[in-house]
Amino acid sequence: MQSITLLSLGAALASAQFVPPPPPVLLTTTKSAVLPTLPTPFSGVLTNQGAIIAKGPVQPGYVGLNGPAAAQSNLPPATYVATLPKTAFNELTGTTVSGSVRAVSQPGGTGVTFTVSFGDLPDNAQYGPFAYHIHDMPVPTDGNCTSTMGHFDPQNRGEYYPCDKSDLSSCQIGDLSGKHGTATGPTFNASYTDNYLSTVPGSPYFFGAKSIVIHTANTTRLTCANFMQVSANSTSGGSTGSNTTRPTATQPAQYTGAANKLVAGSAVAGLAALFGLLM
Repeated sequence: MQSITLLSLGAALASAQFVPPPPPVLLTTTKSAVLPTLPTPFSGVLTNQGAIIAKGPVQPGYVGLNGPAAAQSNLPPATYVATLPKTAFNELTGTTVSGSVRAVSQPGGTGVTFTVSFGDLPDNAQYGPFAYHIHDMPVPTDGNCTSTMGHFDPQNRGEYYPCDKSDLSSCQIGDLSGKHGTATGPTFNASYTDNYLSTVPGSPYFFGAKSIVIHTANTTRLTCANFMQVSANSTSGGSTGSNTTRPTATQPAQYTGAANKLVAGSAVAGLAALFGLLM
């Protein structure tokens, strides 16, 4: 009887992974961001901490409801750094990821240059490769990575269809690893320029008050950190081409403690809740 139950559950999980999402026209901002709640907002599509586990195929030509992202030019000189905390949000992998993401824009330049440096990543064969994204909300003072909500996605593309690397303007602008490659452990270093993010406060493409989140291959959130401005020039034109003086961006609170970590008990409870929904 137990074997029949397990087989039935396995069949249900397998079939759930291949149910397509609603047509793009029906997506809302909430569904696009895929909030970290159960049940999943997409009927029949499995999620973990709000992210879709089994994504669809790359769909060339697919763009978000708000169209492709616009390249960001004439940016102000600015530097933002997201430094990972010294304590793990997710203790289940037995390691605390270290490192930072540094983002620099040049005066009058196009795009933002990112320097990514991660260390102490979990075992790649067991947990990798590791996706990392800019998320829509900052990390709260208690360090809860699920509170960062979904990916930074003003174009409302959603997460079901992966980034098409042949057309980066069609991708979620916060999907850094989708556009530029996932991380592999135990150490990872990368540098690239992303033309679709902005250092101009008030721009819909501005990432300076948001956060970076690192995920395991099954989308579990490992760790997270807020972007903090470390240098800036207040005079800039942004992508409009007109020179204006802009205020300094409001900085989110920086998390350095160890509250609200993901431990084994909470993980088991989450899995139990998921299985309960599927039964």
